[in-house]
Amino acid sequence: MRTVSNVLGILVGIVLIVGGLILLVIWWSMFIKGLMAIVPILLLLIGIGALVYFISEIKSKMGMEEEKKGEEK
Repeated sequence: MRTVSNVLGILVGIVLIVGGLILLVIWWSMFIKGLMAIVPILLLLIGIGALVYFISEIKSKMGMEEEKKGEEK
């Protein structure tokens, strides 16, 4: 029974890949326009995320150094 479901899964995967490739060729210009719309937004969001992460890391390290100085006294 498992073999049948595995084969069926493989066939569905192949059909989806072929369908995706056909639609990608047909809608290539729309695909490029979609990428042109999505890439700047993704870069903006990733940049904001990296900025927030590294600022919090710097603040965390500064806080740890202050704790060490307080413990030494």
